[in-house]
Amino acid sequence: MHATTAVENVTPTMPRTRRARESSFSYIRAGMRTMLAAAAVAIAATGTARAGAPKQGLWVANGANVVEFGNLSAGQHDEKPMVQLNSAVFGAPQGVVFDASNNLWVIDGGNGSTIAPSLEEFTETQLKNLKKVPTPTPNVQITSADLVFPQQAVFDAAGDMWVSDNGANEVFVITPSQLAAGGDISFTTTIESDPAFSGPLGIVLHDGNLYIANNASTTIFEFNSNHLPTIGSGVTSLVPDVILDDDGAGSIQAPWALVFDTAGDLWSSNANPPNTLVKFGPSQITMSGDPTPVTTLSSFNEKVGKKSTDATLVAPNGIAFDQKGNLVAISSAAPFGVARFGGVEQASGGSVKPFSFLVGNNTTLNAPAGDNFGPMIKN
Repeated sequence: MHATTAVENVTPTMPRTRRARESSFSYIRAGMRTMLAAAAVAIAATGTARAGAPKQGLWVANGANVVEFGNLSAGQHDEKPMVQLNSAVFGAPQGVVFDASNNLWVIDGGNGSTIAPSLEEFTETQLKNLKKVPTPTPNVQITSADLVFPQQAVFDAAGDMWVSDNGANEVFVITPSQLAAGGDISFTTTIESDPAFSGPLGIVLHDGNLYIANNASTTIFEFNSNHLPTIGSGVTSLVPDVILDDDGAGSIQAPWALVFDTAGDLWSSNANPPNTLVKFGPSQITMSGDPTPVTTLSSFNEKVGKKSTDATLVAPNGIAFDQKGNLVAISSAAPFGVARFGGVEQASGGSVKPFSFLVGNNTTLNAPAGDNFGPMIKN
């Protein structure tokens, strides 16, 4: 109380110019605090780890097998995977996704001749036992005459798996009972689009709505939840509720993967030049058009030797968020790098140095495609 009175008694006698300067400084300081607070909110919105949440590993579909990396620490590294999953049934693993029981599902495109496309489940127990059994037989394998070249998949809250087939230009839904039984199946739910899908690849469900990236085009389709078919209703042709197109400056170019951050922003990877990761805000994805991304992350020439550098984004394919809100992108073309962008890099955009970058022979990466975070397992 006395301190407050003292300050108030001094203020009326303060010189006018000093009062004006302090008022100006207070205004600037308040503005800086507001900007810093806004930045903190933006960074925090990308996700925070739950207290006591288990550590996560980064799992990558690696062309011929699946590999897992552990903590992605700051700087550039050439480290070996903690786990390598090989199996005689693999043709060309394209995507990886974990179910609610931490079982790993591999989306396998097949090799076009002797190995048919399939979906393969490996249990968490099998993954933990890879040191003893490095080439396990899948616990469940699903094949179908309808599959042509499946590449990505996502689970809904009911445990149904939604699969985008880049070759069939369709999306298939597989029920929990079908996933448990495996074998050669006929899909009871198939989604087609009008206009037709053009190499559907990236697939994500958000607030019940379905988003599909057309990899052979410059578009992303969105289908509202109330227009999606009932599971088991056969073949359904849907008209997209929203079509996002390229803005004329390379915003959507052969989009590969789609993922949402916790703020409701939609991120997409551009597998064709300009080889970028782009973010569209929540309001931009509610209506058709050609929005310019809120944020664009482009390639950076990372120093990997005394006189050599590697590009951090080259034909980026898989993108995924970890539980702390870090965004990880996989380059499907040489030098096959793994770039991790923290909240600061995501907020700044541009040709920015990743927080961490994995690249080199020890990583064993060779034409990697999809990635996802799952249980951290060491063998």
